[in-house]
Amino acid sequence: MHAKAFFPNRGRLALLLFVLLAALCGTGAFAQGAAGDPPGRVAQLNAFDGPVSFAPAGFDQWAGAVLNRPLTQGDRLWNDTGARSELHVGSTALRLDGQTSLAFSVLDDQTVQLALSQGSLIVRLRSLPPGQRFEVDTPNLAFTASQPGDYRLDVDPIDGTTRVTVRSGSAVVYGSNGASASLGARQQISFAGADLVQAAGQTAPALDPFDRWAEARDRAEDQSLAARYVSRDVIGYQQLDNYGDWESDPVYGTVWVPRVTVQDWAPYRVGHWASIAPWGWTWIDDEPWGFAPFHYGRWAQRGARWCWVPGASAAHPVYAPALVGFVGGSAGGVNFAIAVGGATQPGVAWFPLAPGEAWRPSYRASRAYLGRVNPFGGQYTPHNTANANNGYRYQHLPAAVTAVTVAAFSQGQHVRGNVRPVAARELERARVVAPPTPTRDPRSVFGASRLTQAHPTPPAAAVERRVVSHPAFSRGRAETPLRREALPGPSQRPELPRGGAAPNASHAPAMPVVRPPQASVPPSARERHEPPPRNAAMPPPRPEVAAPQDLRRPPARRPEQGQREQNTQRDSEARNEQAARAAQKQEQRAQQQHLHLQQEQQLQQRAQQARQPQAQRAQQEPPVRQAPRQAQRQQPAQAPRGAQAPENRDRHGGPRREEHRPGQDN
Repeated sequence: MHAKAFFPNRGRLALLLFVLLAALCGTGAFAQGAAGDPPGRVAQLNAFDGPVSFAPAGFDQWAGAVLNRPLTQGDRLWNDTGARSELHVGSTALRLDGQTSLAFSVLDDQTVQLALSQGSLIVRLRSLPPGQRFEVDTPNLAFTASQPGDYRLDVDPIDGTTRVTVRSGSAVVYGSNGASASLGARQQISFAGADLVQAAGQTAPALDPFDRWAEARDRAEDQSLAARYVSRDVIGYQQLDNYGDWESDPVYGTVWVPRVTVQDWAPYRVGHWASIAPWGWTWIDDEPWGFAPFHYGRWAQRGARWCWVPGASAAHPVYAPALVGFVGGSAGGVNFAIAVGGATQPGVAWFPLAPGEAWRPSYRASRAYLGRVNPFGGQYTPHNTANANNGYRYQHLPAAVTAVTVAAFSQGQHVRGNVRPVAARELERARVVAPPTPTRDPRSVFGASRLTQAHPTPPAAAVERRVVSHPAFSRGRAETPLRREALPGPSQRPELPRGGAAPNASHAPAMPVVRPPQASVPPSARERHEPPPRNAAMPPPRPEVAAPQDLRRPPARRPEQGQREQNTQRDSEARNEQAARAAQKQEQRAQQQHLHLQQEQQLQQRAQQARQPQAQRAQQEPPVRQAPRQAQRQQPAQAPRGAQAPENRDRHGGPRREEHRPGQDN
């Protein structure tokens, strides 16, 4: 066999093996890749209304929420008063109401573990494959879904309760003492404390505006046209229906064509870059539909229009931070300093990958991961990727390459206003290079546009409040040390309700109470205007963090002892804070009762003042009317009042004159 005929066949054989590997990885169980591989799924903030803020993993600073930002393990989200937001983790929808604090404790290919410290959360769990776990931890319990369904959890930090509602499906809740309870469809139970003490319960609970809003979002997803062409595990498919059209292409099969009006638009040109661990540089698009087309599939240019090619529908698509290739080059060799528009400052340039072109991450990954993140398929023929500098279709196309300065790239600035033109002759000398090294600069992590905007910050208690986790599972990886950076964006505290008293400066603002319907719940002490029990809003202390046991541990476990002491101190502070809130709540009730008494006294005084004119008029009557009354008062005491018969009084009311009759002298 000639060498010229052997090499093409060998390339085809290698490509065939790569395709088979990708198919085997895609059809197998949805399992985590090799050690060191990043997760294959993330959460997407695809919609929000009202003041919403987030804090990335490792930071205790907050910034305004960013549409289409991927959220992963360690990230936190806060919905301020009146806000609502929607997230998706694969096909699972998470919807948050106002005054809600949510954190991602664990988010990988097997587990979704959330921490709901306060507020309301509605979950639409479309699927729960074998080996998958979905858990929501609250200060009172750990909620685990047993099967797909619709669930809602309401955490009331003032009353110290968690209300679990199962619209459909089934679930199991666990307490800190290992106790468990099962909940079925159309069931609602409120739990107090951390030992699954049932406070109230009912069946077939009524819907409120938050439930109806979530149901409307579910109906729109059920009718999605994009679900016919892509898997529901492709995050962001819901937004494609309203912003583009599905067309049939003889080469690529079914493609999606966005309706854009921006001049010289190209993929990965309207948005900004952010450094998100563990992937590194991640593209965040500004368009409402800008998630799925930039983290799954590939882009192709048909004439003057761009179209998104989703490719073969994988059973479990794998998320990628940005499916692009970076280019750079100069006379001195390969680097990040490309001549941008004749400027001397360094720049960064990238281009979208075409259908069939393999994406190479900047981090270390296993072959299994590369096979899952590059699922070749469809009716098109993959391009040769053996020679990376000559095999990429859009590497040398000025209309496809986007370039900005290094400063604009690394600081998370908007690309649209910072694009620099690149001449074709400059791109001919450019070579494919690795992306820039990720940084932990707050501007690159948060995004420069959000740091300068006002954003709400959650109460300190909502962030520090501990939750109960499933006793059989750990809470995931060790917590990343938090960093404090001086962010330029002004923070905006949630406003107090009208007529409410200003809280203490050392405490967080008061939070709204989410109570169960009162139809089937007996009247509480609050409704009877009676003071609640002393420890009603304060969960009992957890036995596993008792201080005396920790103090008796041997010196070899002092680090763990210190951690337990910190946890005990946090629990004590949380209980003290809840007790202070309960006392404040009781004081407010006492003030209301005092105000009620004052109002009653004012009403009595007004009635007494209204009777005073009548008494004065009675005192000012004429002496003629008072004369008979004075004569009656001057009658002898021995004459009883009842002795005066009616016939002894004349018609004027005075005593009748007696007539002298004969015989009376005898």
